[in-house]
Amino acid sequence: MKKGYKRLIMFSVLLIVLFIGNTFLINFLSSYKMIALLITLIPIFNWLFVLEKDHHRYTNDVLFEVIVYLISFFLLYYLLGFIVGLARNQNYFTLYGIKAFIIPIITYCIIREFLRYNMLCKADGNKLATIVVVAVFIAMDITNSLYFASFQTKYEILRFVALTLLPSVSKNISYSYISRKMGYKPVILFDLIFSLYPYTFPIIPNPNEYIVSIIYLIVPVIFALRLFKFFEKKEDYYLPSNYYKKKLKGAIIPTIIVLAMIYLYSGYFRFYAIAIASGSMNPKIKKGDIVIVDRKQNDFKKGQVIAYWKENVIVVHRIVKKVKLDDSYVYYTKGDANEHIDDFLIEENMIIGNVKNKISYIGYPTVWFSEN
Repeated sequence: MKKGYKRLIMFSVLLIVLFIGNTFLINFLSSYKMIALLITLIPIFNWLFVLEKDHHRYTNDVLFEVIVYLISFFLLYYLLGFIVGLARNQNYFTLYGIKAFIIPIITYCIIREFLRYNMLCKADGNKLATIVVVAVFIAMDITNSLYFASFQTKYEILRFVALTLLPSVSKNISYSYISRKMGYKPVILFDLIFSLYPYTFPIIPNPNEYIVSIIYLIVPVIFALRLFKFFEKKEDYYLPSNYYKKKLKGAIIPTIIVLAMIYLYSGYFRFYAIAIASGSMNPKIKKGDIVIVDRKQNDFKKGQVIAYWKENVIVVHRIVKKVKLDDSYVYYTKGDANEHIDDFLIEENMIIGNVKNKISYIGYPTVWFSEN
């Protein structure tokens, strides 16, 4: 084994020991301290090995592929969100979110990937050195999670493996492959967007943690395979001049459709789409239908179908009686298929809006998922 490989392996092993020590001792490498460590490692690495510059061919083409892949991913992810639910982002560009998440993520990602790229360049395809380098970044990735994890039961061990360890292994193997073949810029672009969207998008899907772990497990792998196939095409033959235009045009219509659905499902705007989960309004509105609610209307009359909050559940029923109480109104409602009037009063501040239209059947996936 060459002397350079041995030195790289020793350097990597020392880092792994450092991250393991962080895990089992005092957990001193949190957020900005981890960034400070990485910044310190760059000149040390340069002194030991000399830093490499990224001179990969087709960088702009690969970056475009990253953008196309991410557009495809988010289209599918938000379509999943219409089934499992969408949530309003509490950290959406807040001062706290910027300080605690956005700035550290950006800084950490850029320095980490620059260091990863240089360490892989020095490994130069040597299997043992490459494996040890990948292990460094897996240890770096999970050190803080490992510190706070509990391993008292088999369930807790399996939960850590499924939710933290396996996604980290998948991500770091994929990132390392891409970085070595195509440079650190595609990995930085992908990881920044993939990591920052929970803190920069106002509305995000709300799947359970196991679905999230599956996403974090397979998405980086598919990303690496896609770039590998693209790289092979680029090497084998010249791509047509309209290659990128066709890809962008193909993404426009699905993007518009998903954005329109987000607009309706989010509850932020005038019109709000609600999936009907019961048959209480048969036959006019059936279970699995989607109703479009106008949030702007505030003058409600007898006979109108309204949506309102009742104990954190949205109910869609018809107004059967309107009564003035002091300076406001209260409403009695009833489901068309129910025998009796609802045994509670609806105050004006409980009402979301008036039902304008319905779309039959397309709400079934959302209803099914919420019931199972």
